[in-house]
Amino acid sequence: MKYLPKINQLKVFQAVIKYGSIRAASRALNQSQPALTRSLKELEASLGATLIIRGIRGIELTEAGRLFAVRMEIILRELQKATEELQYVNEQAESNLRIGCSSLILLTIYPKILAEFKKYHPKASLLLKEGQLSSLMPELRENKLDFAIGSVSENIPLFDFIEEPLFKASFTILCRKGHKLEHCTHLEQLKDANWLVPATDMGYYQQLQQFLDNSHTQLASTPLSTDSVICGLNLVLNSDYLIIIAKSMSKPLMLGEHFAEIILTTSLPCATYSLIYPRNIPLTLTANRMIKILRWHCQKTNWNKVYQS
Repeated sequence: MKYLPKINQLKVFQAVIKYGSIRAASRALNQSQPALTRSLKELEASLGATLIIRGIRGIELTEAGRLFAVRMEIILRELQKATEELQYVNEQAESNLRIGCSSLILLTIYPKILAEFKKYHPKASLLLKEGQLSSLMPELRENKLDFAIGSVSENIPLFDFIEEPLFKASFTILCRKGHKLEHCTHLEQLKDANWLVPATDMGYYQQLQQFLDNSHTQLASTPLSTDSVICGLNLVLNSDYLIIIAKSMSKPLMLGEHFAEIILTTSLPCATYSLIYPRNIPLTLTANRMIKILRWHCQKTNWNKVYQS
């Protein structure tokens, strides 16, 4: 025997045995009868033996055919098991998932997403990095993160990335209860306030700056910047600073007890949150699973009101 049989030849032989005729096997495999006949003849030629004959009752196995059929079934079963084991190993190897996202995701839908994801990948190792998209993009480029979710704007360069818009979120202004500006209704009344904003010049807060410019509202002092939501809220609680956050973060952070919302006659612009991942690096099976779950929860959540878990 010069050559070992090909896998597709073995599957054709298996189908002919199972269905009892070349015609029935061709329908099951969605192949033409001449193609199946050719595969069988090539298999017999490589083995140097006749495997089947056409009898009165259809296809019949020769003695060589019966002997080979037993071995063939073992080979195909073992090959299937080996394929399944390799797939499992690959999935485990790809289960080191690295995600970058904003605090909005982490404080609202992430617990539900994680619980659902763990049903499929209980041994998966997850690395979460909280931050603005501007600080996460360099790590996406260097393949240190699989994907990221954050607010986008026109000035964010996304040439190297694929962007999938997920949702739009409403934002509001918070102050501590009892703040002298608590009952203001116009931006102009807040121009002399102390402001706290994330440390980024991209995404939603760049969009917000354009909104202030269009409203002819020039802040009297330069806002204080921080990437820590907890640090920012602590500063607002214990001083006269104002902060702009997504409305849906209010309940998870239990803000109603100590903070007040400054309700303006003109609504703040909404932020667009998108999924971002490198264009030239394929997503792993694990990342695709997480994205599918994430996408579903983002679509089912009302991001324009206080989040209800």
